[in-house]
Parts: sequence; structure tokens; C-alpha cells
Amino acid sequence: MPRRVQRRTSRPEGIRLVTTKNRIRIVGIALVAAGVVMAGAGLLYGMPQATDGLASAQAMYEAQGVSLTYNEQGQLIDRGTPEGAANIMKLLEDDWKFPVNDANFDPADPIVNTRDELMFQYATITYHVLHGVVKVTLTAEQVPITYRGVTYTEAGTYDIAPEGYYAEFDRTNPIEAQLRGAWTPQALALTAALAGGHANQAAGELAFATTLAIAGIGGLFALSGAGLVWVSFGREVALSRGSPRSASVVSSVLRK
Repeated sequence: MPRRVQRRTSRPEGIRLVTTKNRIRIVGIALVAAGVVMAGAGLLYGMPQATDGLASAQAMYEAQGVSLTYNEQGQLIDRGTPEGAANIMKLLEDDWKFPVNDANFDPADPIVNTRDELMFQYATITYHVLHGVVKVTLTAEQVPITYRGVTYTEAGTYDIAPEGYYAEFDRTNPIEAQLRGAWTPQALALTAALAGGHANQAAGELAFATTLAIAGIGGLFALSGAGLVWVSFGREVALSRGSPRSASVVSSVLRK
């Protein structure tokens, strides 16, 4: 049988690093381009949108002129007493679990223009509705009736605090139907406006922080890409296959 001849393909005697370096350079350039685009989108588009929205909200707060009240000692007060403000703050922090930042309450800047001040104003209206007095009139046909542990046996007018929110009251109950009226259209409209203002302020601050984060991530991408491009311009080394000095040469290059 004829002998099969095996052909050996010719291989270069040196292993050059040009191909790998070119690949690293291309990846680096792509990272730089992606980082610049991302940072530009955050700084040139997102940042102006966020700052314009926050500036518009501040202008609206200034125009409305709603302000909090402080005493001469710089204490926040409500209806003349620090205790009144403390009760409102208790509703805000304990009942609603709102994380109040005390730094946003500045006696030198009493205008309501921060998320904490907006929520305090919201809680102020709510507190006075909850703890106000409603004159409830009961007719002879509606008595006797027991409400909150108190039995009303005679027809007449009674002072009862609402101590509840609008949607909690039962309109079929003769007492609760009247307590529900404590939540007047004005009170509901004011709290709705303040809730909207808080949401708008929070959205603006979140957008501002997000654009900064996007720009920062873009900067990291660009910096990483620039580092790869810089590495790709390092010294080229040719190594022969099987050379016993290959490891030592590589080590010396890495040290340089």
C-alpha cells in the first residue's frame, strides 16, 4: 500500500502579540465611545431637565408664599406652641413612618419648599381635621345609638372629634355621616395639592441623582476604555516556541 504522506503546515517561528493588542485597543476605543455617549446623555440632556424641573418647583413655592412658623428660639410651632408642632411631627413620623430630615427645617427659610416641609404641611391639615370638633345632630329617630363606647340616648347636638379619615367613615351611620363632613372639599384639595407637590419634588431630586449616576458610570466606562487603549500601546515581544527563556522574558516585560 502507498505510504500516506502527512504535510505539516508552516508556522511562524515567533509568537507576536500584535493581534491581541489590536483587539484590546478596539475594545478600549469602544468603551471610551460608550462612556462618552452615556456621560453626555446624563450631563447634556438629563441634568438640564432635572434642574429645570426643580427650579420651576422652587419658583412656584416662592409665588405661593406658604411658610412655616418658628418662635424666637428657632423652634417650629403650630398655633403658637412648640407642642402643637410636636404633635404634628409625631403624626408624620410615628403614624405615617415618614423619615423626616430635620436639616430641611430652617427658621431662616420658612418657605415650604422641601419634601419634608411639604409633608409637614400635609400633616398639619390632616392633624387639625382629625382632632377638630364636629357638631353632630341626632334626631329622636336616631337615638339611642352607641358610638366609640358612648351611648347617646337623647336627641340633640353633640361635639365629636372625627379621629378618622374620609374613606373610613360609614355614610349609613348617622354619626359618621356627619363626621365625614369634616373633610371639606378645601381640606381634600389642599392635601391633594401638597401630595402632588411632594411627588413632584421627589421625582425631580431622583432625576437629578439618576443623571449624576449615569454620568458617573459613563465616566468609568470612558476611563476603563482609555486604560485599555494605553495598555495596547505597550512594548511588543516576540517569543520562540519551546524557548526556555520565554517565561523569564515575559516576567521581565511585565515588570516594566
